[in-house]
Amino acid sequence: MVLMICLTTLPVVTVTWLASSNTRHSVEQEMISANNSRMEWANQYLNELIEQMNILFYTVQINSELMGNLQQIANPNLNVQYQTQKYVGDTLTSLLHSNSRKIDDFTLYIHENKQALSVSYVGRLISFMDIRTGPWSRMLETPTNIYFKQELNGVYAFHSMNRFEDRKLLGGLSVKINRKVWDEVGSILGSEPDSSIFLSNDEGELLSGSKNEQALGDISMLLKSLAVPDSGLGIQKTNKYYFFMQKVSNGKLTLIKAIPLETINRSAQPTINAGIVTGSLFVAASIILSILFSLRISKPIISLARTMRRAEIQSFELKSVKNSDELGLLEHGYNSMMQRIKELIEVEYQGKIDIKTAQLRTLQAQINPHFLNNTLHLIGGMALEKDAPEIYRVTRVIGDLLRYSISTGSDLVTFRDELKHMQNYIFIQEQRFTGRCQVVVEKDDLPSECRLPKFTLQPIVENAFEHGLHKKEGSWLVEVRIKRIRNQILIAVQDDGIGLDEEKLGLIRIGLRSGNENNSKFSEDEQSGIRKGIGLKNVDSRLKLHFGERYGVRIFSKLGKGTIVLFILPIQEKEEFEDV
Repeated sequence: MVLMICLTTLPVVTVTWLASSNTRHSVEQEMISANNSRMEWANQYLNELIEQMNILFYTVQINSELMGNLQQIANPNLNVQYQTQKYVGDTLTSLLHSNSRKIDDFTLYIHENKQALSVSYVGRLISFMDIRTGPWSRMLETPTNIYFKQELNGVYAFHSMNRFEDRKLLGGLSVKINRKVWDEVGSILGSEPDSSIFLSNDEGELLSGSKNEQALGDISMLLKSLAVPDSGLGIQKTNKYYFFMQKVSNGKLTLIKAIPLETINRSAQPTINAGIVTGSLFVAASIILSILFSLRISKPIISLARTMRRAEIQSFELKSVKNSDELGLLEHGYNSMMQRIKELIEVEYQGKIDIKTAQLRTLQAQINPHFLNNTLHLIGGMALEKDAPEIYRVTRVIGDLLRYSISTGSDLVTFRDELKHMQNYIFIQEQRFTGRCQVVVEKDDLPSECRLPKFTLQPIVENAFEHGLHKKEGSWLVEVRIKRIRNQILIAVQDDGIGLDEEKLGLIRIGLRSGNENNSKFSEDEQSGIRKGIGLKNVDSRLKLHFGERYGVRIFSKLGKGTIVLFILPIQEKEEFEDV
């Protein structure tokens, strides 16, 4: 159900998210495009202003009559001086009125006598002026073209007047820019109420045309951090703002506009909210429909799954088929599978367990074990009375072998008990073939809880004697090695007997893989009654029964060289073999 809900709601959520993202992106691009146009418009407006100021300044400088009369302003003849001042004042006043929409006053400074003549709409003023400090001081350093400075009562444009031949400073001109000029710049750029506008001169000083600059804190540090291009419009995005930057007239003025990113989000929010509401409605509808359809489909599947979880060996629960659709076919297939598995377990699994149990019981019931055990104790006692300790030891070992064989309980025993049983068998063989038989047993320290199936080691050692060494003349050698490798135990039993040719070895291996005991060379022993069922194949089958198909016996042999039998056992935790 959860998966179906996810599959139905995921496309709706994805489409809603993409629509919201695209809406915001569209608003952002629209805002950028609109402000690009406004920046270009403001740049053009300021360029026209600077061009007009340049024309005004050059008009004064190319007026030869006016420039000639400037020399007479300091004439000792008061009548000449008055006439000269009147002519210069009238000329400046005429220029002032012709640019009345852009400037408020006009000042002409004469460096020779440090006099300044200012004209405005309210009158004229002649004053002495020292330009070593203040906004006029830049003219002393070098001939300067137009530049702007911020004063207490407004923004002024300045221009120096220099003699052409030697660039000597003759004086300077300044005009006060009308406040309406800067208001016009603000109206052009002020498309967003919370945007900030910065207008600075070529020295980085803010001019009075700036707007909302206090919202951005330290303006000087901000201006230094921005990468204003030398030409063209620059756009820079930070964590909080979009900055639009442009230099006017080769840097005489710098125009910067800052728009908060929240403004973009606010503009796109109504459309985004509408998309979210619509998407939420679709998501809710998808969830409801998914639940309705999934319940119709999942209820029979969940019921079938619960039935399968409750199914146990020999008590399989069949599912009643109520539908004729695909779910009905699934339930019918489940019933067929359960019935088939039950039959297979009864035939294969339970049959093998019964066979193995019968084989062990048949071995134990071949003789009367208690009578034979008591007889061996009697013989041992008589041997001690006759001072024959060797006979007593042999009978005691045979008694231990018999007791281990008839003991009941779990089919899994500890390595210590199985090793002791194998060593008892080896002792009997060494007594039989004294001086001829040598058996070497090497083993690592193993965990005390480590277990293996009963009658695993001794039958393989017995096979080494019966099938590998009996037909060999001379000395015999049997080596048993038990090695621990990480969480597994490797067991190898090797003899230097007559070995097997490739054909017999292949038949044995096929028998081990296929489960056909008649292919094993040890089937002859079984037919003759010697430990019937406890042979190499029996050991292999019980190892796989207890530990899985990956575990079992591996045999390697070479004619005339001997045989080696290998198998690997897992080291099981105590809880594991208790469950077994």
